[in-house]
Amino acid sequence: MFTTSFKATKARLIKSCDEDEILELSPQCLPESYSLAELYGELVGHDEKQTANDELQNIFIIHSCLRESPRLQRKGGDEEYVAKLSLWISKVILPTAEIVIYDDAPEDSTNASRQKALHAVRRKGVLGLQSLLKLLTLSDHSQPSTAISNQILISILAFTSPRDIWSTPTSLSTTAELLAVPSIQRTLQEPEFIPADVLQRFIRPLFSASKPSTVTSAGRKAMPTSAPLKRYDFNEERANKPWMYEKVYAITILEWAVGAISTTTLQTTWPLILPPLLTILDTPATPILTRGLSLTTTLLPKLPLNALSQTGLASVFFDAIVPTTLHLPSITPLSESLEILPLAYEALFTLYDVQFSPLTSSPALPHKAQHSQIQIQLETTRSAAQEKARLAFLTTFLRKTILQTYLHASSHPPIVSLLILEFSTLITKMGIHFTKHLKDIMPILASVLTDPFMGARLDDVLGALRTFKVLVLNCWVRIREGWREEGVRMLVCAWVAVREIEGEGSMDGKRSALVEKVKEEIRVTGRVFAKAVEGREVDLREELMPLLDVDEGIGEIFGFRDLDT
Repeated sequence: MFTTSFKATKARLIKSCDEDEILELSPQCLPESYSLAELYGELVGHDEKQTANDELQNIFIIHSCLRESPRLQRKGGDEEYVAKLSLWISKVILPTAEIVIYDDAPEDSTNASRQKALHAVRRKGVLGLQSLLKLLTLSDHSQPSTAISNQILISILAFTSPRDIWSTPTSLSTTAELLAVPSIQRTLQEPEFIPADVLQRFIRPLFSASKPSTVTSAGRKAMPTSAPLKRYDFNEERANKPWMYEKVYAITILEWAVGAISTTTLQTTWPLILPPLLTILDTPATPILTRGLSLTTTLLPKLPLNALSQTGLASVFFDAIVPTTLHLPSITPLSESLEILPLAYEALFTLYDVQFSPLTSSPALPHKAQHSQIQIQLETTRSAAQEKARLAFLTTFLRKTILQTYLHASSHPPIVSLLILEFSTLITKMGIHFTKHLKDIMPILASVLTDPFMGARLDDVLGALRTFKVLVLNCWVRIREGWREEGVRMLVCAWVAVREIEGEGSMDGKRSALVEKVKEEIRVTGRVFAKAVEGREVDLREELMPLLDVDEGIGEIFGFRDLDT
């Protein structure tokens, strides 16, 4: 019945190179009429084992037939074959392990067999999802009584992430359309779908053998143990991590579940999510690690109030995230470090915000208790302890991550620039308490603002100036006393260098605008600096008079020219 279709399919697949293209057979290559039962029986219902190429050809023919809706003969038992065809399609479009490489052999990522398999998976994904959309939106299948198989839903959710190499723009847009189908929406919104069908039955078995030792199977912090570390076995690695080496779409399903789960549902189901998440954070492969960090940032704000403190998991998360900030050159390629570090710092700041949010602090005292001196003292003690813990967290954060990263990667300007931006956030959160760390940050800022080759990194200079401004606004007292001269040196060096760049001429519009932006930021930061350091015993203009006698233009940095006029 489909002999002509098979011949045309082989020729069409050979000609087409774009895996995101929605392929379609010419109507002349299709039978004059056909039913869903015939599509299933002729193409997929037989017992012969099909190769990946056979599956691709069959999906191509099914897709073309479904698009030619006038030729499709509808019959009374179509619901059965809609379910059978949908189930078969959902199984064959799932990505396979051969397309994903997580080891350190880059040549494996370009070999011909892997590229061929990836090409086929993308093709099957586009054609299969388009076919599912046609099948699941047939008029008879829109009745509320129709139930969608979990296998079909899992396969659809496997194509929800643009990070996956098997996803294409067409497959992502088709998935979005599928998720908007009423029958699918109803199933996804059922109270037990995410906790029971996704987390309990799908995710948990895949991660059970590779659970980290830092948490129990119930998602609680594990007790420390003095037992020797288990010997690493490369053979067990694959057997214990089916989520990584077999069902490679498991992380995508977990990402969807974390994003879609409600805070109400999460109150009872979060122990099902934490072990898999910590396992992902413990995996050194960059594509997996970055997704684990993003997942952490998404999950933490959704956790029940006080869940981190009551279970001891705050320290577990902290200890899991901190090592990821040391994925640095030359062990880790610079490009991968620049992927990991922003996500790691974002996750740590999210952990801080959740752990020390006003909502997670001690509840307000009852009205009558507010007049009790003992209760007031207890509340004051608790607040002081909370503040001490907050500052201890930020201090440890600074010393174990940002400063350690700078110590090991200070020769890489892109990483230094990233650290300077993270400093700005940290300074804002610590406020005046950051003064004891001035000795650590000032040399880092100076390395950028006094760089003789700053013309090649003006964006970095702009970031350093903004961070210095935040530092001055929060730590002005200590800067006035001990770091005034260093602040002047940094601002003057940056100003002179920018003027030299202007004097070179021959700048395009984009670079000229950037230079002007840097100049304006120097002026703003200089005026803030001048206001911060001047006082009863400090006259900045008087101190800088020898410098102004040599170059009056320097006064523009600190606003002295405005005062003269």
